[in-house]
Amino acid sequence: MENKIIFDWLSFTVKTSRVDVNGVLLETITEKNLISLLGLENVDFEELPGIMGINGFQKRLYSNSITIHYDSRLVDFMWVEMSGQGCRAFESLSTHADYNFIFDFIINNSDIVNVTRLDVAYDDFQGLLDVYAIADDTVPDYRDTNNYNFVSPLRSHSVNVSNKGICVTIGSCRSDIMFRIYDKAAERNKSDDIPHWVRCEIQLRRDRAYEFIRLLREENETVDNLYFLVLNHYLRFVEPDPTDSNKSRWNLAKHWVAFAYSVTTQKKSLFVKPGLDYNLAKLDKVVENQFAGAVFTYLKCHGIDRLVTTLDEKFSKVKLNRKYKRLLDEQNALKQIVELNDEIYPDLSYIAYINDEFCEV
Repeated sequence: MENKIIFDWLSFTVKTSRVDVNGVLLETITEKNLISLLGLENVDFEELPGIMGINGFQKRLYSNSITIHYDSRLVDFMWVEMSGQGCRAFESLSTHADYNFIFDFIINNSDIVNVTRLDVAYDDFQGLLDVYAIADDTVPDYRDTNNYNFVSPLRSHSVNVSNKGICVTIGSCRSDIMFRIYDKAAERNKSDDIPHWVRCEIQLRRDRAYEFIRLLREENETVDNLYFLVLNHYLRFVEPDPTDSNKSRWNLAKHWVAFAYSVTTQKKSLFVKPGLDYNLAKLDKVVENQFAGAVFTYLKCHGIDRLVTTLDEKFSKVKLNRKYKRLLDEQNALKQIVELNDEIYPDLSYIAYINDEFCEV
């Protein structure tokens, strides 16, 4: 697998109206306008109640990990939130699937739009990132939190080890910039399938997120160059030098050099829009759009019983494709969870299956 850079989170707010300098109403913006901005007019959004405590939003529209919070009693804006899976859904389902279209809207309407978060992630499959060495440099001695082998204006740092692998965090989730480096293969339970998958994620907030977008659109920068400019400006892992107390003069750590300067060795952009993983929606689309005629004709000629019997006999003898097996396992697990919750919580409105986790909404 080739290394790649992706957008893995995007959220922004849009005021519900635009007024002139005299306070005269010029334009009213609705949640439907935001759906059009995203190019998701043909996607079914579910209307849900607002999440308690979040800016007084009373309603939200949800689909494929994309949420539009609106109708607030406390603020005069709406809030668009696209998580990692939301970004994948946007790339697959939007009629334009163009981040630049959204970025241009943000820049051209800066009087009513604020970027709240932008995550840019580098996925390493080739061994450039040694998450164990990075963890050792971040916390070489757990008894002394001021002892660390990196140079950064960001002082907050931590290492978390769990059954989901190692995760190193540099910076605070409340700050305008934070780095998160972790074993993505372990987090996704794919270590047996993917020998090395480490992600280095830059989380940008507010002005830092806006400046990244501005440089991308107004200064003709590339995602690759901006990613590494931010990385090398805010974070360097270094080799301890006992003869020099000034860390900023220490040499780059050997395990960090190849990654930090890898952008200069690339002949083409690493930025991609990977889209959705194979899911039930994609399966439905393939069957209903590509094979609908063949399935319809087969059923008319032979009936449903022969189709079911034939497929059962065929796939009891051959190994089912991994993506189909995973999909079946997910659906069976979902049915079990729903049946269990029907017994325990018969009045539960519904269960949503999001990002490989079951979440009560």
